[in-house]
Amino acid sequence: MIHLSYHPAFDAFHAIFRFLRVTFRTGISEIEVDKLRILDYYLLFPWRASAIRLSQKDLEVRRLAKRLEERRDYATLPTGDALLERMRPSQVAALQTMAMDGIVDLVSLRDGTVKFKAFALPDGLKKRIEDRTAEDVDAMKIIDVLNTYPLLGQDGLKGRTSLLEHRYDKV
Repeated sequence: MIHLSYHPAFDAFHAIFRFLRVTFRTGISEIEVDKLRILDYYLLFPWRASAIRLSQKDLEVRRLAKRLEERRDYATLPTGDALLERMRPSQVAALQTMAMDGIVDLVSLRDGTVKFKAFALPDGLKKRIEDRTAEDVDAMKIIDVLNTYPLLGQDGLKGRTSLLEHRYDKV
């Protein structure tokens, strides 16, 4: 018997939707690929933010994450770093698709930076992004806080989340 299962973590089109949500929420026009991948991870799994080493002023994120733990799905998923690595192909495919559609600058993407170009989305998609963002108020608050941290170094997102190797970062 064959079982098919779906999880948005491994869907490139869902990743595009999440990337757009992060972009519209934070107002960023340029961000490192790895930072966007980490923010995407916590948008999809906000309850896992309770394990992040946070600065004292941002400890509310832990409370928000614990409150969101009831949203956990029943899928058996690996630990954080392994899951983020398994998400890489769909995230990369999403970014490449966005580059081919003219939403992201391809040259910057090759250099490890997501640089958004001026683009217009259909009204229906904008509405869905706004509605979904309004539903996920706590998860978006987590994204807002995490976006304030730099990516590199022990006190950056890579070091604080332990999702990506940070020991060899040029800081």
